[in-house]
Amino acid sequence: MLESISLTDRDAFLLSAYIFLAAFLYGSLTLGWRRHYSHKTVFCLITSGFIIQTIGLNLRAISVNGCPLGNFFEITQFISWSTVLLYFIVGPVFRIRLLSLFCAGLTTFLSGTSLLLPALDKSYPISEHGPSAWIELHASLAVFSYAFFAMVTLLSVMFLIQQHGLKKKQGGSIYNTLAPIQKLDQISYRLLLTGVICLTAALACGAIFYTKNSQSVPVFKLIVTCLVWIGYCGVIVLRNQRKLVTRRHAIAVIALFIFALLSLWPVQSARLQPHDLAEEPLKNE
Repeated sequence: MLESISLTDRDAFLLSAYIFLAAFLYGSLTLGWRRHYSHKTVFCLITSGFIIQTIGLNLRAISVNGCPLGNFFEITQFISWSTVLLYFIVGPVFRIRLLSLFCAGLTTFLSGTSLLLPALDKSYPISEHGPSAWIELHASLAVFSYAFFAMVTLLSVMFLIQQHGLKKKQGGSIYNTLAPIQKLDQISYRLLLTGVICLTAALACGAIFYTKNSQSVPVFKLIVTCLVWIGYCGVIVLRNQRKLVTRRHAIAVIALFIFALLSLWPVQSARLQPHDLAEEPLKNE
């Protein structure tokens, strides 16, 4: 069915990025003009962008014969998609005001940046038999854990904005609409724990593959992924010891997510065994 659609995957990604941008601009302008913030309008725009981005990911999956996580562009698009999916779960459960606006802003940045840099969408070998099941599970869990970390980052940014407004005793539509800092802090911690659990499971799946195919896993990728995991575990430990709380905790989480994003370029799905690479066609050729 998707193969018959004339829309290409990059067209779908571009269109979804424009829709996410429209959601962010609409929400920002209504707040800036001190008008009523329409959550329904922003939600409908985000939902539309999510559906189109889903189509784009499915089209890309068909072309690469697997989960599209083979280069920086695909990983970024998948993180953006996973973040919106997580928002659909977290939003109704915790009822965090303005989360839709911040989510639209982050997905616009992630999708837009990857689209503006065509070099990120590099060709890579694909297998006719599909990738290892352990690698597929490892990559999917790792990327979904990044979605949790992205959501924690958004909540931390909201926390810092609200804390700034309280300290400076500033009013305004954004400060009045944001959730209380105690609620933001508690939900952020729960999502951080869940993200670390997902990343731990991803590393466990990767370890199973690594024990049998150690030569096919770049050492640098292994080191960087472990550093991200250690960093987030360290934040949890320091928070439980009351050594990293409130503002410092929020800043640490934001800094860690930036590091995690910048370290994505060596992280790619190991779709093939080394002896198969020369025989497989290249995606995007």
